[in-house]
Amino acid sequence: MKKIEHVDYRILAEQNLIFLKFISDYKTVQSFYPSPVHLSVEHLVKRAEIVSKREKLFPISSLYKILIEFNQSIEAGEATFSNIEKLKYSKTVAIVTGQQVGLFGGEAFAIYKALTAVRLAQILEEAGYSAVPVFWLASDDSDFLEVRSTTFRNPQGNRFDVTYPGPNKNTPKMVGSMHLSAIEKCLHSLEDQGLKGGFSDEILTLLRKCFRPERLFQEGLGAWLAQLFRENGLILFDALSDYKSEIQSLFRIAIQERSGLLRDLKRREQRVREKGLKPQVRVSDLETLLFWVDGENRHKLEYGQFGYSSQSLSGPKWSSEQLSKIVKEQEVEMAPNVLLRPILQDWLFPTVAYVGGPSEVAYFAQVNAISRRWNLETSIFPRASITLVDRKAQRLLRKYQLTTADFFRNSANDLGNTILSSGKFSRSIDDFTNLRSHMRTELHTLQTAIEKIDPVVADMMNRSEKKILYQLDRIQHRLIENERGRQSVLGSHLDYLYSNLYPESQLQERLMNFNQFLSEEGPSLISHLIETVDPFCPSHQVIYL
Repeated sequence: MKKIEHVDYRILAEQNLIFLKFISDYKTVQSFYPSPVHLSVEHLVKRAEIVSKREKLFPISSLYKILIEFNQSIEAGEATFSNIEKLKYSKTVAIVTGQQVGLFGGEAFAIYKALTAVRLAQILEEAGYSAVPVFWLASDDSDFLEVRSTTFRNPQGNRFDVTYPGPNKNTPKMVGSMHLSAIEKCLHSLEDQGLKGGFSDEILTLLRKCFRPERLFQEGLGAWLAQLFRENGLILFDALSDYKSEIQSLFRIAIQERSGLLRDLKRREQRVREKGLKPQVRVSDLETLLFWVDGENRHKLEYGQFGYSSQSLSGPKWSSEQLSKIVKEQEVEMAPNVLLRPILQDWLFPTVAYVGGPSEVAYFAQVNAISRRWNLETSIFPRASITLVDRKAQRLLRKYQLTTADFFRNSANDLGNTILSSGKFSRSIDDFTNLRSHMRTELHTLQTAIEKIDPVVADMMNRSEKKILYQLDRIQHRLIENERGRQSVLGSHLDYLYSNLYPESQLQERLMNFNQFLSEEGPSLISHLIETVDPFCPSHQVIYL
């Protein structure tokens, strides 16, 4: 790694306002996060001290069995099993993160979640605590359309998508229950279109090893993460593991106290709005926080006039008492929604903090309105946000004296104008600017004098001034555009930089698959990032490779 730059989140487009307040004006949202781990070692250690003394809510023997079985199935390394053993120790704490089971890992930010969790666990270990990193595979999610496609670059630098075949609309089927039977089509597509980078063969071999046709979606992703973090002891947890029979009391609270939970959430929603912020999760009067699990499908439960029901389940309806009894007698499985899942995670693991992205930071402001009903205080820690700058992009940035932040702030046209204006045309552009300023001054002086004689003519002159300046702008624009046409190399260079640093006007981490960077930099990229990234940094981190 050569260097790292920090970019203020506030200059980045479409950032969540609650997240921005959390990062840069924490006092305004502090009351929404009663047990913070707020970007400092001191907060992290303080929270770890509290959690290490807390009584475990889920039987460690059951958790141990679940973790051993799944991590063996994905061929995790010795460091992972060593960390699973550490969980038997009553004072061991966990840094938890997670993500949907995206094809080939999905967008790069999933990796940045994992490496943030790994680094925070290391920091706690250095501070004298027994700590492990855990990655929660959200395999019970049913948003197949969101995870089926992922983006790469070919040797020419052009982006392309690889898409797993399947239905063109979502169904109740949980993605983690789907087999990777068609994965070879995706791998062949990746090979045929070409993966840019000197390590492409090695990365393709890794993907073929992990994402195998006989595996399920979460096993493919779990195996891939296990390989990448093999030396770091990342523990993989599958949300479809057989643990639901021992947490029925958690779901019964959600059923029996639904009205109170809804009231708490509504009040929190109102408080968030009173601060001029928008709640991340819209809570309707039908909310239950629960899904009904039926085999490989999950169905959103709603509460209406006739009790609990689901739009995707025809027929059955239950009263609160009936549903509570069904859950107690383990006649059906339940699954949590986005607001209940953090509580479930803390129920299973001694969680110091959940490492999440901007949206997750925002919805934890609502989670903490209800977590006390389970005698828990959920804590969120923002993941590292990263843009990687390859060597070619670095050369081009130096050539045109640009920074990565320039691409976050400006359009390609604006940057092109800036570059051209600073070159041989700079004098001509200055002349245009000076002429425009001089004309405005002289015309305004003349208009003031005429207004005393004939206001109608003065008004005509005002309208003419706008036309004159408009034509002058057109001439300048044509001059720059003609030069741009002669400077086709500049255009291609800007295209390359935008495509790499700010593709489709969004952060690189939210579009590109991390395997693309592994293909270009090699498997050692993971360890380099863990060493380089500052998890307590309150800014977007630009890393020059």
